[in-house]
Amino acid sequence: MSVISHRYEILFLYETKDCNPNGDPLDENRPRTDPETGEATISDVRIKRTVRDYLLSLEPDAKQRLDAGREILIRDTLKPDGHLAQGEDRAEQFLDAAAKGKKGEVKRQAVQEAVLSACIDARLFGATLPLGKTNPSLQLTGPVQFAAFNRSLHRVSPMLVQQTAAYAGSASANQKSFAERWLLPYALIAAYGVVNETAAHTTGLSETDLKYLLEGLWQGTAALNTHSKLGHDPLLLVVAEYQPGYRLGALTHRIALVDKCGEDTALRSTRDYKLDVSELLAAWRDYAPLNGLQVLQDPRLQCQAQGEQALFTALAQQANLPVKALDL
Repeated sequence: MSVISHRYEILFLYETKDCNPNGDPLDENRPRTDPETGEATISDVRIKRTVRDYLLSLEPDAKQRLDAGREILIRDTLKPDGHLAQGEDRAEQFLDAAAKGKKGEVKRQAVQEAVLSACIDARLFGATLPLGKTNPSLQLTGPVQFAAFNRSLHRVSPMLVQQTAAYAGSASANQKSFAERWLLPYALIAAYGVVNETAAHTTGLSETDLKYLLEGLWQGTAALNTHSKLGHDPLLLVVAEYQPGYRLGALTHRIALVDKCGEDTALRSTRDYKLDVSELLAAWRDYAPLNGLQVLQDPRLQCQAQGEQALFTALAQQANLPVKALDL
């Protein structure tokens, strides 16, 4: 498989309804928000977890994943004694008998080759693995990086919900206790990512790997079905390809919600706003290093540019941009 040779930017919009898109464990697991702007914030770690979990679900058998080069490095695994593996233990799981006895830089190189060959998330996002006190750690910069915090395009208002728990709260109680959880009634999240072709040569990121990433973003977001995450729906995925070394940047700052039905915190569905992409399309139209766009959209998302409403692809075509459908 050939290593990618172009730089890419990713703009990914998805909605969350009556769920907790990214809880903060240091703040009662409340949905993460910016205290100044009131916007919901989603960490890059959460987005990468979505991709990893989706790719893991494609092949339940670990040996099959290893043979296909699509094992997930960053996941919970157990040591032979049944305890949760640490970073050093996880690294040892990829080494054959001959390599396990190596030390220092020779061992680090053996781990790097084994991990990059077997693990798609290492080729995508890089990896950091301690290899013991006497050995240098494995440190790989991933070609795919998302913004540290990916924000909603509007202010949100977290809500505390009480519900009856399944069991009594104490041994002497005669009724069930109450449980509490935080959620957001609605949020439209705009995530931003960059795929760097220079770093790709270090990890061996291929075009096939990149397609799995995009599939993981779209299908993985739609597949979230835990108690706190059910309510996610992908709406728009735009992949911009550039000449090597170039990117437009600030994609999420070039779009905005308009024609809102009321206050930001009152938004509850795609019917309550339109997405204005005028500034983004104009910037791409004037940016020579752009090779082209690939787009996947849920038609429920209403887009507009220069006052005209249409699907994102149609608006990009009207702006004379090279655009085609993203096939996932």
